[in-house]
Amino acid sequence: MRCFSKAEHKYYCSEPSDRALTEDEKRARKKADRERKRQEARDAAEKKKRFGLTPEKKRKLRLLIMKMATDNLKGEQQRRLEARKNYIEQRLKPLDDLSSMSESQLKALCQELHNQLKTTEESRYDFEVKIRKQDYDINELNIKINDIKGKFVKPSLKKVSKTEQKLNKIKKPKEDEPNFINMANLKQTTNKFALKEEQKEEEKINFRDQIQLKSAKEHREEEA
Repeated sequence: MRCFSKAEHKYYCSEPSDRALTEDEKRARKKADRERKRQEARDAAEKKKRFGLTPEKKRKLRLLIMKMATDNLKGEQQRRLEARKNYIEQRLKPLDDLSSMSESQLKALCQELHNQLKTTEESRYDFEVKIRKQDYDINELNIKINDIKGKFVKPSLKKVSKTEQKLNKIKKPKEDEPNFINMANLKQTTNKFALKEEQKEEEKINFRDQIQLKSAKEHREEEA
């Protein structure tokens, strides 16, 4: 039986990470790592396929959500119509046979309906004022919240049509229009151009005198 030395015993009994790996061990370790990564990728894909949403599932889910929203809107609209109908039936009593009523009864009925209409209009006005006040309070609270947060809310600007702007320009009085031919607004020029014009006039006069002298001289020579 062969006895190993301390160095050989340490080499063979130590972990692969504690000693230098051979080529076969390196290839085996790389192969194991590749297999492990492939298995992890397969497990992740299987999990995603099991719990994830495919394009077909997303389309069906979108259609289901749209159908539920449409049904909710229809149900809400139906409830509002029923509530309105019940309120009208409670507030308005069915009329009796008008043909069997006398003139005084018809007048009394008209007066009763008029008073009922008057009361209803007053209630409607009170509700409108209350809603306006609530809207104003909500707007003020939103402004305070934005001030606290340090946010600036762009104010809503009044929409002005281009036709209205053109009409306002046409209606604008003429005295408001700028006077482009006002001599006071014109920039005064210097006299350097005037001096050049005077020199040109003097040159013209001298040239005319020279022509006259030349023609007189030629005339005297012809007479001689």
